[in-house]
Amino acid sequence: MPRTHKGKTIAATPPDATAQWVGAGRIVRAQVWDNLVLATAQPGAATFRCVVIHDPRYRGPLVMATNLPVSAYALWCLSRDRWPVEQVPLAAKQMLGAHRACVSGSESRHRLPEVVVLAGKVLTYVAATTAAMATGFWDRHRRPTCGRLRRVLLRVDFSEVPVPAGSLRKKASVTAHLPKGVQGHRRRPGMLTLPAHSLRRRKVA
Repeated sequence: MPRTHKGKTIAATPPDATAQWVGAGRIVRAQVWDNLVLATAQPGAATFRCVVIHDPRYRGPLVMATNLPVSAYALWCLSRDRWPVEQVPLAAKQMLGAHRACVSGSESRHRLPEVVVLAGKVLTYVAATTAAMATGFWDRHRRPTCGRLRRVLLRVDFSEVPVPAGSLRKKASVTAHLPKGVQGHRRRPGMLTLPAHSLRRRKVA
């Protein structure tokens, strides 16, 4: 693409192919560069394509690098379909704060993303199906968004949330092999519950 460096204009690299189509009444144009490599690539490295899409609705072009052997129109459609998919992780990570959660267990690394995606879907669905709520007097153009719903929920005390009667789901956990009652918390001989230096202090006192 044309650019300026130290006051000099560098001409754009001629594209290998061009394409255009009509989307929602607008003429969208695309430029394609094939068989590209990084500046630090070694001989025989994998190549990729660069597609620059000019949409009249936006000020700047959409630049995409890909290794998919599809047309520029297909890449444009894939980009448009990507943003609805990004809504759920956005609601879960940024609105619910899941981006600050860290786990290290092998099972937790699977369970945390599952819970995060489920919570993001619930928040998005509730925000889209309920009436739009304003978060303050300044919110004159309220919309049914996740952020507004989250701010409203922050003002609700947890004890005021109605709880349905009965259990939501019975967890069929296997506990027959675990000790019960007193046996479950009985200490074994020789087990220390306090550090040794703490026990020595108590004996001296």
